[in-house]
Amino acid sequence: MRTANSETPSSETSACNVKPRRFKLEFYDDEGVRHSITIDGQVTREKVGKLLDLVEVMAGTPRGTASALSISPRKFDRLASTIISELKQREFTASDAKKAFETSFTEKIPLSTVSTYLVRLVERGVLDRTETGRNVSYRVKTEESRPILSLRP
Repeated sequence: MRTANSETPSSETSACNVKPRRFKLEFYDDEGVRHSITIDGQVTREKVGKLLDLVEVMAGTPRGTASALSISPRKFDRLASTIISELKQREFTASDAKKAFETSFTEKIPLSTVSTYLVRLVERGVLDRTETGRNVSYRVKTEESRPILSLRP
């Protein structure tokens, strides 16, 4: 759905409070078209907020549809798509999500990567996480139990 990339020239990385001089935002709209916006110069929260508002106008809500996410080149987006479309009706584990991803995309993904992505989806309000002893399971939040969700951080 969205990626943000900030680049700071190496001579400025030693200063703690130097703001990034380049910020790149990429997203896919509902038709799968990739859009890329770059700020060259001082990056502020206000500028980034305005860009995200523009993204919402161009791409609809910041929620990615399963079909739009599935064509993304990012594994995170494609895993989210797989979970939303194939595992939303039941509880599942990281291994279940890994198997569903590899079946859908005929591509390998490490279990550690799946686990990391699942934690991110929990943090963003897309999934619920349940721990029973050493076992961890996930469930896609239903529309009734969640506020407006965003896959962006």
